[in-house]
Amino acid sequence: MRKIAAHYLITSDRLLNSAVVSLDDEGVITSVEENVADIDSLCGVEFYNGVLIPGMINCHCHLEYSYVKGMIPAHKGLPVFIDTIIDIKKRNEVSDEQKSSLADIWDHVMYNEGITAVGDHNNNDYVYSVKKKSRIHYHSFVELFDMDGKTAEETFSWGLERVKTSLQYGIEATISPHANYTMEERLIRLTGGEDVLPDGRFADGLCSVHFKESEVLGGPEERRLILNSISANRTGVLLVHCIYATEEDLSAARDKFGDKLTVVPCPLSNLYIEERLPDIQLMKRMGLRIALGTDSLSSNTVLSMVEEMRCLQEHLNLPLPEVVKYATENGAVALGIDDWAGTIEVGKKPGLVLLSDVDMSNMRLKAKSKGRRLI
Repeated sequence: MRKIAAHYLITSDRLLNSAVVSLDDEGVITSVEENVADIDSLCGVEFYNGVLIPGMINCHCHLEYSYVKGMIPAHKGLPVFIDTIIDIKKRNEVSDEQKSSLADIWDHVMYNEGITAVGDHNNNDYVYSVKKKSRIHYHSFVELFDMDGKTAEETFSWGLERVKTSLQYGIEATISPHANYTMEERLIRLTGGEDVLPDGRFADGLCSVHFKESEVLGGPEERRLILNSISANRTGVLLVHCIYATEEDLSAARDKFGDKLTVVPCPLSNLYIEERLPDIQLMKRMGLRIALGTDSLSSNTVLSMVEEMRCLQEHLNLPLPEVVKYATENGAVALGIDDWAGTIEVGKKPGLVLLSDVDMSNMRLKAKSKGRRLI
């Protein structure tokens, strides 16, 4: 049994004062108290100077690209970014062992900072061993796109086998389309779940797709091709980036998917590639669920949810409880793990994280603010 306290605790966008959280030996929360007197001098209570929050949820990552860190110049736009990463993959100058080792390092970095779960797009074998032994909960999105010489049916069958392999490793996995500009319509519809193979196999479960991330790529048909191809029967739909998504785009998505829909900006990556953030104020006005991702180290310098939250505060002046909710509860709902993660509530096991070096007077993250896992 542990009792952990701080002057402030944030959960589900609520700011609690002088809070004490009790947890059993398995990390399950047994009680949450607020407005506790003399909180920094209670016997048997670990007191920390900072803000307690639940373990964070990184809803969009590509851990397999950890080896690409620093290889792609910033602010060149998505077409240049994609051409460069394709070239890096073709040259294949880094061994799978090195790629796996770097992915393992960053998995540990994410865990220690306080990331509890990751929605990770994954097409390469070298990350299986990393995820299998990780203390992070991973949901792998097997991300499909047109493959040279293969039909849509063959590519989709290949993806289904990757899902099966992931499940054999004990890693949750589902199939998702990459984007309409990398896939023919039949493959988008198969990966989205609106079409089925002749033998009856189809895509189900969670779906995560890159959406409206470029003014140049995607084109006028993007909304139709993506939204019409993803089945409303998927258990959850994550639209990632949405940098150029209009109210009409988002309304169409909301009309089809309802409360299954989550929009997932990746602020630092969005700025790195396109020098632009999504219209988060529009998303808020529309009442959409917003979660956050880091994307990969090909378009970011860190895999830090604290830095993503700080970026939103810096650029949009959002309250700290609000961005914490994006990075915790909303991500847990998006990945379907909110029964145990995302909020500090009795009976849950979300992990407990300390945000340190916070501007307590204004409840703002500073340049030196850090996340540190306590549980």
